[in-house]
Amino acid sequence: MGQPSFDLLISAEAIAQRVSELGAQISAEYGERPLVLIGVLKGSFMFLADLIRHIRCPVRVEFIGTKSYAGT
Repeated sequence: MGQPSFDLLISAEAIAQRVSELGAQISAEYGERPLVLIGVLKGSFMFLADLIRHIRCPVRVEFIGTKSYAGT
């Protein structure tokens, strides 16, 4: 088996720019009000970490876990 090949759809720079824009938009809309971000484990962890770095209001993070079962 060889290495799988992937086509790049969105560059890391474009993703980082959009995350920065989202953080700025959230900060503008929430001001100083506290914000709770809820992520689904485990896939959201890195995205939320990057997003939080761009949010200027008080933030609390919670995670929920889910399970996937075949046929349900």
